[in-house]
Amino acid sequence: MDGRLTRMLVECGDNGEIKRGMDGIVAAVLRDSGALKSAFTHGLIACVVEVPLKASIYGCLVGLVNLKDAVFAASVVSTMLDVLDEAIAGGDFRSAKLLLRFFAELVNSGVITGSAFLDLAMGVLAIIDNTNNTKPQLVDAIVFCVLGALPWASHHLYRSDPEGLQRLTSVVDAYMTRRRDSIHFGPLGLVFDALKVYRDCPKTEPYDQIDKLEHLWNQIQDLQNNNWDECLLMRPENAFFDELAAGTKHAVKEFVWPSNFHMTDIPEQEPMFWVFDDSVNTSEKVISELPSTQKIERFIMDDIALDTIHLLSHNHIECSHFLLNLDKFHKETDYNFHQAIVENLIRELIKLPRSQELSVYYATLLFDLCKGAPSKVPSAMGRSLRIIFSRMDSEGSGVGGGMDVECVRRFGEWFAHHLSNFNYTWKWADWSHTLEDDSTAKFSFIRETLEREIRLSYFDRIVGTLPENFSSNAAVFPAVAPNANFRYAAGFKSADIFGRGEVDSNLDVLIERLSRQLSTKLDNGSIISVLEDMSSHRKSTYNASDMAVEGFGGPAGSSWENDVVVRDIFVQNILFLGTKSFSHFLNIVERYVKILQQMNQEAEDRLHTVRIIAEFWKFNTQNMEIVLDKLMNYRVVDPISIITWALDLSVLDNDYSRFYVWTILRNVLFKVNSKVSQLREKIGINAMDEDNSTTQEALDKALRDQRAAFILLFQRFQICLQQLLDRGEIPESSSRWRWISGQMREFGRSFHIDVNRLKFTLEATAFVEPIEPRMLKIWNEIKAVGELLVKSG
Repeated sequence: MDGRLTRMLVECGDNGEIKRGMDGIVAAVLRDSGALKSAFTHGLIACVVEVPLKASIYGCLVGLVNLKDAVFAASVVSTMLDVLDEAIAGGDFRSAKLLLRFFAELVNSGVITGSAFLDLAMGVLAIIDNTNNTKPQLVDAIVFCVLGALPWASHHLYRSDPEGLQRLTSVVDAYMTRRRDSIHFGPLGLVFDALKVYRDCPKTEPYDQIDKLEHLWNQIQDLQNNNWDECLLMRPENAFFDELAAGTKHAVKEFVWPSNFHMTDIPEQEPMFWVFDDSVNTSEKVISELPSTQKIERFIMDDIALDTIHLLSHNHIECSHFLLNLDKFHKETDYNFHQAIVENLIRELIKLPRSQELSVYYATLLFDLCKGAPSKVPSAMGRSLRIIFSRMDSEGSGVGGGMDVECVRRFGEWFAHHLSNFNYTWKWADWSHTLEDDSTAKFSFIRETLEREIRLSYFDRIVGTLPENFSSNAAVFPAVAPNANFRYAAGFKSADIFGRGEVDSNLDVLIERLSRQLSTKLDNGSIISVLEDMSSHRKSTYNASDMAVEGFGGPAGSSWENDVVVRDIFVQNILFLGTKSFSHFLNIVERYVKILQQMNQEAEDRLHTVRIIAEFWKFNTQNMEIVLDKLMNYRVVDPISIITWALDLSVLDNDYSRFYVWTILRNVLFKVNSKVSQLREKIGINAMDEDNSTTQEALDKALRDQRAAFILLFQRFQICLQQLLDRGEIPESSSRWRWISGQMREFGRSFHIDVNRLKFTLEATAFVEPIEPRMLKIWNEIKAVGELLVKSG
C-alpha cells in the first residue's frame, strides 16, 4: 500500500482529474490509523523535491488534510521544516528552493500564514548579513532559492502581509545593489565574461547578456509592478477556497542557520542564454510563443523545465513524459511549452563551463520529445536551430565575434547526433549562402557537423542527403570517403616522395623489403636489420649537407633510431598495416613497440612521429585521434609532442576551426589527469603497505608531466596568438584569433581545477610580464573561473 500511495502522489492529476485524485489520496490517508500517514509524509517529501511541476497540488493536498486532521497536518509541516534545514545544511539548493515553494503553497492552502512564510524566508536570507561569509556564490544561491519560491504565493502575501513582503524585497534590493558593483568591477565580472555564450559582439547583440540572479530580480520587480499577480501557475486550492481559508494555521519554527554546512555544489550564476528572446518577434512575424523574457511567467516555465530535466536525468523516458505534460499543470494560456522545453535543453547542452549532464542525455531526451509530440516539438526544434545558426557570427563584429567557439563545437556534435535519429535529413539548401565564406563559424559548424555525420554513419550514406553545391564543395564536404594517406603505396618512387631528381632504386628495394617483412610478421631483430641497412645506405649515398638541406635525416653518422626518413618509412608502414581494423593496428604496434620506442627517445623524434601520424590520417581525423591516443598509452609519443604539434600555426593556419585538433588536445589533458588520479587512488588503496615508494615515485613523475603539459599548453597558445599579431591580423576581425583565443579560454574553463592549483606556477612560467592585454584578460578570466568554481566545490 505504501508504494501505491507514493504512485498516487506522483500521478495525481495526470488523467486531468486533479480534484478527484486529491480526494482519493486524502481519503486513503485519513482512513488509516498511522502507517499510511507516515508513508504519505515520506512520499510527499520525495514528490515535493522531485516532481516540481506539481507543487501546487501537494500544497493543496496538505490543506485538505489539515481540514480533517489538523494534528497530522502540523506534523507534516514540522517534518518539512526539518527537511528544509537538512537541505540547506547539506548544500542541496535545488531541494531548498522546491521546499520553500511548498511552504509558499501552504500559504495558499491556509495551512500557514503569509507572515509565517515571510519570517521563514527572512531567516533563510539572514546569511546576507553574515559578515564572516567569504563565499558570495553561497549568498547568491540562497537569494535565488527565496526569489525562486516567491511567485508561488506572491499575490496572497501581497494581500495578507504587504509590509512583510516589502521588508523582504528591501533586504534583497540592498544586496543586489551591492552585488552589482562586484559584477561590474570585481572577479565576478571576469567570471561573467568568461561564461558568456556570445562574445566580442555589440552589447545588445543578440540581446543584452545578464546574469541569472540579476535577471530573476528584474522579473520579480516586474511582478511587483503588476501587484504581485502572475498568470501561469495552476491554483487547485481555488476549488476549496472557503473551506481552506477556515483551516487551522500552524506555527513555523524560526529558521536558524547551522554553524556548519556542507557546500559541495553551489550553482554558479551564469549569464542567461535564450533562443526565443524578445527580439525574434517582429510586427510582421511571431516566432516566439513564450512570455517576454522580462516576465516572471518565463522564469516559472524555464525553472520547472530545468528542474525536471535534471531531477529525472536517470530516466529519460519518465522525464520526457513529465515535460510533455507541463502545460496540463498550469493555467490554460497561448504559451508554447514545447518551445520552452527545447530552449532549456539547448541552454543546458551548451552551458559554460560545463553541462550538468552528459550531452548524450540531452540528445536522447530531445529525440524522445520529438517522438512523443511529433506535431509540436520538431517545429520548435527547427525554429531554435535556425535562430541559433543565424547568431553564430556577429552581425556587428563579423567573423571576429559571435557564439563562443566551445558552444559551436558542442552544438555541432549534438546536431549530427540528432540528425542521425532522423535519417540525416535537413534542409541544407537553406544554408547555401554560408558556403561563400569559409572563415565564419557557420561554415565551420556545417563542415564539422557533416564530418561527424560520416563518423556516425558512412560517406556514401551522407553524400546522398546533401544538395549538389554541398557535396561538390571540398571545403565543406570531402570529395572521397575517409582514407589513409600512405606515402609508400604500390608504384611509389623515392624520387617522387623525397623530391630528388633521381630515383634511388636501392632505397626503393629496402622499403619494399621492410613492407614484406612487416606483413609476414618477422621478429624485431629482422626488422631492425632492414632499418640499419636503410640508414647505412643513406649515409653512404648522401653527404651531410644533402641530408640536412633536403631534410633527409640528421648529421652523418646518425643511427637508424634518429634518422627521419627511416622513421617515416617505418611508422607509415606500421600505420598502413593497421588500417584494416584497430585490432590489426594494436597487434602490429604491440609486436614492434620496442622498435617504435627506440625510434622516439628524444623530444624531436616524438614530435616527428606525431607529424607522420597526422599526415597519414589527415583524411580521416577520427582515426588520427584514436591512433595518437593509443600511441600515448604505449609511450611512443607523449603529451608534450602532441601539444607542440597541435598548437603551431603550421597546423592552425588551416585547421584552427577543425574540431579534431581541439579534441586531440582535450584528450591529451584528460589522459594526463587520469594518470595522476589513478596513481593517487592506488596509493590510497595501498596506504597500509610497508613499501609504497614505487607508486609514489610514479605519482611524482605523473605530477611533473601534468605540470609540464599545462605550462606548455598555455605557452604555445600565447606564441600562436602573438604570431597572429606580429603578422598584422586584427583580433576584432580575425577568425583565427577568435578560435585560438577562444580555445585558450575554453581549456582554462574546462580544466579549472588543475589551472587553479597551478596558477602560481603558470604565472611564473607561461604568463610572464609583459603580457599582451587581450591575452592577460583571458588569463584573468580563467583564474577567476577557477577560483570561483574551486571555492564552490
